[in-house]
Amino acid sequence: MSARGTANRDSSIFLELVRFVLIGAYATVIDYVVEVWLESLLSGWITSNPGNHLFAFMATFVIGLVGFLFGTPATWSLSAVWGFRNVEDERKGKSLKGALIFTAFAFAGLVLASIIQFLGYMTCLEWTNLNINILNINFSTLFKEDVATFWAFTIIFVLKTVVSMTFNYLTRKFIIFRAPKKKEEPAE
Repeated sequence: MSARGTANRDSSIFLELVRFVLIGAYATVIDYVVEVWLESLLSGWITSNPGNHLFAFMATFVIGLVGFLFGTPATWSLSAVWGFRNVEDERKGKSLKGALIFTAFAFAGLVLASIIQFLGYMTCLEWTNLNINILNINFSTLFKEDVATFWAFTIIFVLKTVVSMTFNYLTRKFIIFRAPKKKEEPAE
């Protein structure tokens, strides 16, 4: 492939978004499996304090943090090597400082996602007549009469993922893996 074809492929916003979404989907699958597995494993302990919404928030935040710890190293390395190819300073994004900035913004995205999950939890349990505790998620709920818990958890998970992925894309695109400024064409 010619150098121009490679440059166009590297600077294509559409291809960059496709690469970002693929990396995000990979991280989302890791996060989803870890969260459902841990919430399933710890659901008795988490729900042993009904009405203690702060405890529920902190428990789900810690569970989300575990998923974050599993997914962040992989997403940083994939983003630095493959996801964002049209960058102003390639060394900046791949350095230890770049990894720390990436992790800090990813953590901010995690906090944002946790707030959304808490709002979903309160909406499903307290603020509506749904009376669904999404923290009672269990792999077995998919195959029992309590399928509403599984789907409520999944819908809230998707919403928080869309918001955090948007936040992550914008911070990575415009701060960490910033594209070079376009050169102005000389006036004729």
